[in-house]
Amino acid sequence: MIEGIEGVSSFAAQLDYTFWIVNLICLILFIVTIGAMFIFIFKYDEKKSKPKDTKNIKHNTPLEIAWTVIPTILLMIVFYVGLDALKIQRTMPKDKDAIVINVVGKKWVWVFEYPNGKKSSTLVVPVNKDIKLKMTAPVDDILHSFSIAAFRIKEDVVPGATTRLWFNANKKGEYDIQCTEYCGTRHSYMRSTIKVVSSEDYEEFLNPKIEEIKTAQDIMTETGCIGCHSLDGSAGVGPTFKDIYNTEVKVNTNGVQRVIKRDEEYLIKAINYPNADIVEGYMPNMMPSYINSLSKEELNTIINYFKGIKPKPKKPKLDGKELALTNGCIGCHSIDGSKSAGPTFKGIFNRKTKVLRDGKLVEVIANEEYLIKAIKYPAVELVEGYYNIMPPYKDVLKDEEIKAIVEYLKK
Repeated sequence: MIEGIEGVSSFAAQLDYTFWIVNLICLILFIVTIGAMFIFIFKYDEKKSKPKDTKNIKHNTPLEIAWTVIPTILLMIVFYVGLDALKIQRTMPKDKDAIVINVVGKKWVWVFEYPNGKKSSTLVVPVNKDIKLKMTAPVDDILHSFSIAAFRIKEDVVPGATTRLWFNANKKGEYDIQCTEYCGTRHSYMRSTIKVVSSEDYEEFLNPKIEEIKTAQDIMTETGCIGCHSLDGSAGVGPTFKDIYNTEVKVNTNGVQRVIKRDEEYLIKAINYPNADIVEGYMPNMMPSYINSLSKEELNTIINYFKGIKPKPKKPKLDGKELALTNGCIGCHSIDGSKSAGPTFKGIFNRKTKVLRDGKLVEVIANEEYLIKAIKYPAVELVEGYYNIMPPYKDVLKDEEIKAIVEYLKK
């Protein structure tokens, strides 16, 4: 089925019903009007009926009542079903009862901001949940119109003002978002996608799980260490791991009794060569060597656990393309080589380009240093043939975000 033919919002069926009622009434009026016209053309053809034979009718009460009352009734039907459909669309849920998403429309991109502050260029919503959109455009931008045909919704996005829409999507899938108000040279590129997903997938999108790091307990459980060494100080086949780091212990080394400190060097040796120093009170040849069983990273994780150092969670990797989209870069810079408001991103890295520097035209290489500077201070060196319409991003993007965008431009 063509996208949008089947309405997928909670009120789409009501709007479609209204659409068909109005069109059916229009069709009936069309048939009656045009049908009557053809009947009169045929019946009162001059060849068949001479004007002197036709009576001059001045008044017909039943006919006048009919052409007044019937259209009035039809118009009242249109008014009733139209108002009913409008009330459904414009009676919005309260903020506390819906997921409120802020929408910014600017030349020539849509940016969506979720309740937790996350931004994306694609709208992601859970199925069967009330969604409320608060939409605006920068004061120095232009009028846009936010439209999702499959949901039967459309609303202007006005610079400096806030307009609102709501919907409840009842079918999972991907649907087009379009700007339906001409907004300049790249109006046709101002498109996005809305993804309707399950509640679980929405939560995962909103709060992506930080890449899980295998803990020392996980590693020691998998390798069987916990089977012989306790973590709580209780006795086991081997010495307990509780408070093991930097404590003194008596060991037997090649038949010689000595006291050593269980520092990092000792612990690594004890894991890789467990029979080198046998702790007093324990049997030799009970523990296998792990020299070929543990990776360097796993070994460090275990040693850090003994030291009491907690692993730091890995931060999600920044997506340079998504940052370029959500900050409006793709709105003015094409990615396919086509001409736009700004230089194309296609093949931009290490590309030779002419810029206006201190009033002189010079040739530069768009290397990493140049790109970072161009993002932070775009007006310092204007590319030949382009105007200064790009805002500075020095205080908008963090250094790591700018570097992520540059890494994307290198590809």
